[in-house]
Amino acid sequence: MYSDADRAHIVHAEAKQLEQFLCTLSPEDWQRPSACDRWQVADVVAHLAGFGLAERITQGLQGDLAPPQGQPPIGTLDEDAFRAWIAQGSIAVRVRLGEQLLSAFIATNARLDQVVAALRPQDWETRCHHPMGAEPVRTLIDVRITELAMHGWDIRSRFDPQATLSTDSLPALCHTIPRAVRRAFRPDASRSTPVRYRFAVADPAQTIQDIVLSREGGRCEPASDGKADVTFRCTVDTYVLVIFGRCTVEAALRDRRLAYDGPPELVTALGQAFVGG
Repeated sequence: MYSDADRAHIVHAEAKQLEQFLCTLSPEDWQRPSACDRWQVADVVAHLAGFGLAERITQGLQGDLAPPQGQPPIGTLDEDAFRAWIAQGSIAVRVRLGEQLLSAFIATNARLDQVVAALRPQDWETRCHHPMGAEPVRTLIDVRITELAMHGWDIRSRFDPQATLSTDSLPALCHTIPRAVRRAFRPDASRSTPVRYRFAVADPAQTIQDIVLSREGGRCEPASDGKADVTFRCTVDTYVLVIFGRCTVEAALRDRRLAYDGPPELVTALGQAFVGG
């Protein structure tokens, strides 16, 4: 059972793990390319330092859904504009903070720890500002865990090719996969017939999830009773890395981390449809 108490513990642990790793880096290391497309290590940390989550939760608990300073109002961006805003904003934060970037990241985590420690059970349902739509505190903490875990991997994997996602972060990552799918697979009028891709995921927890690609884009659905067009089999960490765009379907098949049943052309089509987010 993945509880709110678990969320509070994991968001703290993921932040501390990344802080400790960043403290070992040289000035040159901060300029290395990360696994996050077009971002250096410093850009990734700037994104995490400028998240503003503690402020958004504090405002939400007061019934205020107005955007914190520098953030767009709810519903004013589409997915492409949101992605561009994140990229541009992260670079601006990196330039502004300069040598204070690590200390700012640590301070951001400390502020969030204080806010989370004060949450009452009912507070986890409170909706707070997010540019793409108001979200409950619980969802925003899952997003923060996802950001820390995935971007932590983006950084660590450039120094250690064997770097892995922490087991504790996997529930949050799985909870945020529908958001990743929505951003990764955009509307396409040429999809005359929906295609259902089923992921049979094992280790540590067995689950089955369907991803449906249609004219409207990509969406997650519980596995239906009907037959999928393609069924993939993999571990949960491979599933996460593929859906979040850190490992291509082709690479996972080549490394035998992913197996499938179904037409090869539909497997190829899945990779071709992926645009990331």
